[in-house]
Amino acid sequence: MKKTLPWLLLLAAASSVGAQQLPTPEELVPRIHAYAKQYRASVPSFEVDESAVSQAWEDSQLKTEMKLEMTLREIRSQDNSDKLQDSYTFRLVDGKPPKRELMLPSFKRKVVIAPPYFVNGIFINIIGFGGQPGSHCTNYRVSAGPTNSTVKLELWNRPDADPEECPDRPEEFHKTLIVEPDTGRVWHVTRSMSAESARLHHDVVFADVEFAPQKLGDDTFLLPVRFESHNGPNDRRMTATYSNFHRYAATVKLLESNPLPEVGP
Repeated sequence: MKKTLPWLLLLAAASSVGAQQLPTPEELVPRIHAYAKQYRASVPSFEVDESAVSQAWEDSQLKTEMKLEMTLREIRSQDNSDKLQDSYTFRLVDGKPPKRELMLPSFKRKVVIAPPYFVNGIFINIIGFGGQPGSHCTNYRVSAGPTNSTVKLELWNRPDADPEECPDRPEEFHKTLIVEPDTGRVWHVTRSMSAESARLHHDVVFADVEFAPQKLGDDTFLLPVRFESHNGPNDRRMTATYSNFHRYAATVKLLESNPLPEVGP
């Protein structure tokens, strides 16, 4: 009996996965679209601690590394309710307070010297995606997820798509989402494209984002807690973790000489 018990457990697990009712892409994708829209509209301004490691590699050897401890403020834009604006305060650089203002080169620009390779803007942009199942531009595939409560959705460019009907498609595009099928809530995203398309679209070649529930005020949101990215040759890499989420209370002060709102803690 002891020898057969592991096989019985495996058979039970396989039976559970096999019994999972998978939604069709036509059912799942609109739910993700609706969730992404609601997510963008409802996430308030917040503050979070970010710990990042930026690395430069050469011939499979780690050449240099920079460790950053930051306070990141995500401030909701006044003129666009679907947009959050990044504001960084660098507390520690390689374990020491920065002696001067730290100017980090964007991932959009070619970094000639060793790190930092630095990526921001992941809290709003990573979930959504264009297109619908049945379109001439994108292929979709739904399969079992890593848990009984999730499924995996993959999407990639259709190779036979008409370029005129599907303009500006990133080359070698592939995206995988781990999703709750009933709600469309996204727990994990992996996305890649060619280096040339990343340059043209002002994006990163590879991004991997893990989400977890975080409480902001009285509400709970799935927010990124871990992020990984690299460039085309994979010789510039960044890993970041996020913790200590809390709502950022913005106040508006109106002055007679300057009617623009002033955002403060």
